[in-house]
Amino acid sequence: MRTLDAWCEALIPADDLPGASWARVPRFIDIQLTRKYRKFLPQYRQALAAMDRWARQPEAPDITRRLEMMEKGEAPRGIFPDGGKAAFEMVLAHTQQGFYGSPRHGGNRDYVSWTMLGVPPMPVRGREHYEIEPAGGRS
Repeated sequence: MRTLDAWCEALIPADDLPGASWARVPRFIDIQLTRKYRKFLPQYRQALAAMDRWARQPEAPDITRRLEMMEKGEAPRGIFPDGGKAAFEMVLAHTQQGFYGSPRHGGNRDYVSWTMLGVPPMPVRGREHYEIEPAGGRS
């Protein structure tokens, strides 16, 4: 989980507002790997193991540089056969979904990204409070 946490945080780092780690994006991905993203579980296992192997090499660049290389498909072929592009794109897409999606799915803690964008939190559908007008109209 630490590798996924570092990967997500490198993609959406904290600045004056919290980043992916604080927003619980790795938790979102972990939850979704048992649900909607179940089909991606083998790819995540391979990608995280490959990232760990790469990080342990003495000449390994820092995570930001590794991700830049993966984005271009330039990761070592002995670690990522396709140069890492597919793994990079998968984790980037899921990180963005976890950071910008609804907190009810496990990420975007305290609506951090919505606050950053100036978007007001929306109530969960089916839980909105409605004013119901009595039969015959208002009195």
